Amino acid sequence: MPPPFLLVDGHNVMHAWPELASHLRSASKRHLARVELLQRLRNLQDMIGVQVVVVFDGTTAKITEEREPNGLQIIYADAGHTADDLIEKIAAKYAKERPVRVVSADGLVCETVAAFGADWLSPEMLKGMCEDAERDMRGQIDKLKSRRQMLIWLGLGGAGAFAEPLRAAEAGAPPPSAAALQAAGKYCAARKSFTLLVKHQGKVIHESFANGGRRGQPNRIYSGTKGFWGLAAMAAVEDGLIKLDERVADTIKEWQDDERRTKVTMEQLLDFTGGLERGLAIHEDGLKNRNTMAIKRPMVATPGRSFIYGPSQLQVFHEVLKRKLATGARKESPTRYLERRVLRPLGLGSQRYIPDAAGNPLLAAGFMMSASQWAKLGECLLNQGAPVLKPSSFKALLEGSSANGAYSFGFWNNRAAGRLGREIDIENMLDVDWQQQSWNRVCVCKSAPEDLIACIGSAYQRLYAIPSRQLVIVRQGTNVRFSDGELLRLLLA
Repeated sequence: MPPPFLLVDGHNVMHAWPELASHLRSASKRHLARVELLQRLRNLQDMIGVQVVVVFDGTTAKITEEREPNGLQIIYADAGHTADDLIEKIAAKYAKERPVRVVSADGLVCETVAAFGADWLSPEMLKGMCEDAERDMRGQIDKLKSRRQMLIWLGLGGAGAFAEPLRAAEAGAPPPSAAALQAAGKYCAARKSFTLLVKHQGKVIHESFANGGRRGQPNRIYSGTKGFWGLAAMAAVEDGLIKLDERVADTIKEWQDDERRTKVTMEQLLDFTGGLERGLAIHEDGLKNRNTMAIKRPMVATPGRSFIYGPSQLQVFHEVLKRKLATGARKESPTRYLERRVLRPLGLGSQRYIPDAAGNPLLAAGFMMSASQWAKLGECLLNQGAPVLKPSSFKALLEGSSANGAYSFGFWNNRAAGRLGREIDIENMLDVDWQQQSWNRVCVCKSAPEDLIACIGSAYQRLYAIPSRQLVIVRQGTNVRFSDGELLRLLLA
């Protein structure tokens, strides 16, 4: 018999689960509701062996579909129909040939799919199934840990099972102590982390997994994506494609009739000080042309005066780069340029780009990487941009702006650390309306070295690089109360 289908009405479930519904009430965290739902459904599929199909309402002219390798099937209804319509059609088609269970709180949908021979589950019942699956998963992981400990005790755990912690080179800074690594791992595990990876002088000295995480598992890095495009922007400066002080309107001719827009420079776009409204809708799926949306966003601040974090300004940069590359000898797309100039030199392949109908990728988010893959960017930061950038370009990459000295080109710095620095939860500050944000003397961690560089993604996805300590640290997990300062203090002791 073919494997059973579990059809899930995505929006219906997100509104029914309180922890996901709370995300939906915040514009900047709305996407987290879907991310957390999909992760829990992946765990369920892995544990019970059904094919999970998640259906969402859509906005495009036709039905679109995403198929994860050996994973979920995600379907977006076309603009003329709802997810309910699509669920009913799927149930009608497949219920006679395989078991089909439908998750929805809509009574009419339940009656309709039952008439086709499908079973019905409430969102609450699905939640209970997910919790049972996650409990079983934790039990299996605990068994594997116990088995590994037994093998080590028997002397079968492989060379180095009882090796001393990695020693730093005599001339370099020492690595974190074993106790510090253990404390940091425990802190992360208690806060819904999947992975904590620590590398010292290019070697892994700690790697721990919790809450269903596993080695090599790709996870969404959200705004961690911005840093890769920041490197691409500075590479474009090195290649003579753009200049940081050039006016955006020289390329985006649509801006030439607006006096304020004609003053916006390329550097201001990349520092998020160009004055454009945030444009959070650019994050959404199924868009016709997110570049056009970004170009048309209203000007809400004087260029260079205010830090406005959102996808719009980075998306305008994409359109500039797209038009510049179209006139070059290679006729590359920005995505191909990113792969050639940034990803391949770092030992990375093509990524998840989330294109719109015009083929424009979302620059503000989208990449999925394992901890070890993301750590390759950290090694680049330790090496002053090599093998992607020259040291002089790397310095310009991290300069910051007068509106927010702690941010530039997708990277956060810790230069304000010390007695006068203000350690804050950067994600929480970004949740506040831009006019109410305060970036004066902000730092990631007062106790960490001032040369720390961080990539910050939603739900506390983190990449830290500390050149003076030759450390790269990656934390991946789900959204929960988390502190950069607490983790770094534990780790750096």
